[in-house]
Amino acid sequence: MNLNIKKCLFLLSSVFIVFFVAKKFVVFSGEFTSTSATLSNARLSFKGALEGAQITGSSLVTIDVTNYPSESVLQLQNRDTVLINDSEYTVATTIDDASDNTFNLTAGLDASDITDDFGVYASQSATLTVRLTTISALNAGSFRILVPAVSATSTSHDGYPDEGGFEFGNTDGTPASIACPVTASYGTFTATSNNAEAVPVTLDGINYHSFICAYDGLGAVGTPFDGTTEEAFIISDLINPAPKSGSTDHVLGQADTYAVIIQQRDSADSVIDQTVTKIGVIDAVKVSATIAPQLTFTIAGLNSGSSACGISTDVTTTALTVPFGDLTVASFTDAAQRLTVTTNAIGGYSVTAAENDQLGRDAAACAGDGSASISCISDASVTGASHTASADWTDASGDPGFGYSLVAAAGTPTLVFTYNESSRTFSAKQFADLADSEVAQTIFNKATVASSDIVDVCYRITPAATNAAGGYENYLVYTASATF
Repeated sequence: MNLNIKKCLFLLSSVFIVFFVAKKFVVFSGEFTSTSATLSNARLSFKGALEGAQITGSSLVTIDVTNYPSESVLQLQNRDTVLINDSEYTVATTIDDASDNTFNLTAGLDASDITDDFGVYASQSATLTVRLTTISALNAGSFRILVPAVSATSTSHDGYPDEGGFEFGNTDGTPASIACPVTASYGTFTATSNNAEAVPVTLDGINYHSFICAYDGLGAVGTPFDGTTEEAFIISDLINPAPKSGSTDHVLGQADTYAVIIQQRDSADSVIDQTVTKIGVIDAVKVSATIAPQLTFTIAGLNSGSSACGISTDVTTTALTVPFGDLTVASFTDAAQRLTVTTNAIGGYSVTAAENDQLGRDAAACAGDGSASISCISDASVTGASHTASADWTDASGDPGFGYSLVAAAGTPTLVFTYNESSRTFSAKQFADLADSEVAQTIFNKATVASSDIVDVCYRITPAATNAAGGYENYLVYTASATF
């Protein structure tokens, strides 16, 4: 054979071999740009089992932390919904101790849910958002997103979280599904979501659920499916994996990673472009803090001339004194103090008031209601008024005595009565008399937390014409209590 012919044949063979090698190994034209896969909730699901027979009605649950993927109750969180033998319960607290195998429920266990090795599951659902920018325009092509599954069997879609792969969902409930973009240049998208058993896809020994967005248009190079310029690809209702075990045993605080494969295929379903991304699924971080119970209660004086309870006060008070001074028969003398309450008690607070006795001359004791003694200024004598009932007190000459009324100055306290209730001018009560065995009365309260609830207590006094001259005293006791 001619030497030149031999050389030509050799060169042709070399070209064929190079072309064959190129066709065999260069499968994809390239990778997408600006590619990402993001889980809305990257928390691991919980998969465990009861350790030994539990006690019917007990809220305390012990789990096996040796033979199941979830090896610590710290992978649960307060208010998680847990499935025990297909019954739903709510986690109240997890117990952080040496064994980390005990948690508390908000309700006791049913008798049907106490058997050893019954499953304990807490599923974490997530939405997977895939963003990319295309590098090819493929007529009537499709985008396919492959999400790792535990197997190509019904285990991959039985509704329970899987160790080592994403659960597709319960066939009797809501399966995972993809929502495709709406983009004019791609024509109409058609969404198809397949679990790993229904349409098996296995690459390098790993099974995948497949989510496909097929289109009937041409598409375009450089289309940004980024969720802003164009809609992203959204896969809903996946159930996150339980912790890995075995040779790749999960380490608390370290993410278990999974590969999500994103492909663009031509009209013959041949993969043209592909990018492999990684997503991590990890334990939740429990944040805890304690706020100390707080109750602040203050009494402050008000100056004379202050407006309170529809009147202008006559004297200046302090936090510890109400100095009425010289009293005039048949004339009211008015004063006021300001009470302020702040508390973080979830059950709120109440404030009660009482006097130690009637006002006695030189602080002497007064028998009964004090009306029989010229040395006692009795409590307000207006008809209908008592330490439990109010009445409109406007007649200084006919109704002598000492009493009080209330008005809210700030916040949202609930007052037991107010000075202008029922269109009255000065609705008043007597103070509960401890010396006469009367019980301190609530004057205002609130059923929840409070920030600076302010109430003015308005004091009114007028002596009887028969009260002996001299100095008169008693004292008041205010008590604030909170329900935490």
